[in-house]
Amino acid sequence: MKIKISTASPDTLNHDTLILGFFSDERPPRGYCGLVDWRLNGMISTEIARGRVSGDYMEKLIYAFPKRIRISRLLLFGLGAFSELTHDRLYNAGYEMARTVSGIRVDDLVLPIPAAGRGMKLSGMVEALITGLFDGFSLRPEELSFLRVEIPAKADQTDEMRAGLHLFRQRVGEAGCEILPLEDEIDTRISLKRDDSTGKRRDSLT
Repeated sequence: MKIKISTASPDTLNHDTLILGFFSDERPPRGYCGLVDWRLNGMISTEIARGRVSGDYMEKLIYAFPKRIRISRLLLFGLGAFSELTHDRLYNAGYEMARTVSGIRVDDLVLPIPAAGRGMKLSGMVEALITGLFDGFSLRPEELSFLRVEIPAKADQTDEMRAGLHLFRQRVGEAGCEILPLEDEIDTRISLKRDDSTGKRRDSLT
C-alpha cells in the first residue's frame, strides 16, 4: 500500500477513482467535496437536491467518467450527520470503502479526509480512516501491495496528516505501507544532489 499526500487541486487529478465522503446535514457539501462539486458545475448539489443522494451513513453512489476532472469513477459515500462524526465512524467508513473498491477491482484511489480541519484533530481522523481502509482489505490482503492512495490536503494541513499516517504505520508495521514524500520534498532532494564529477549542486536531473 503506497500513500501520498498531495496539495494539488482537483483539476490535476489523474487517477482511477475519487472517493468523496459527505454529510447528510450539509447542504451544499463543504470542504474538498464542495470544491469538487464546484468544479463539476454543481453536479453533486443537484443530485442532493433531486433526492438521488442524501448523505445517510454508508450510502454509496458511483458515477463513471465525470466531466471536468480526470478520473474514471466518482464514488460518493455518505457519512451521516457531521454533528455525529466520530473516529469509529471514520474507521467503519474506511473499512466499507475498501470493501467497495475491492469489489470493483480498483487499486488507484484519491481519498480526501472528510471535514479536514473542522472539529476533531486531523491526525486522529487520518489514522482512523486509513486504518479502516487498510483493515477493509483483510479478506484480500494480496491487493494491498498494488493499492495506491493519494490524500489531497491544504498546505497547512500536511504536517498533521503525516503525523496521522505515522500513527497508522505504527499500527500496521513498516511492511504494511509506504508513505511517499510530498512533491516539493522530492524537488528539494533533486536540487540538492551533487554532480559526481564536480561536487557542485545540480539544479535538475539533467
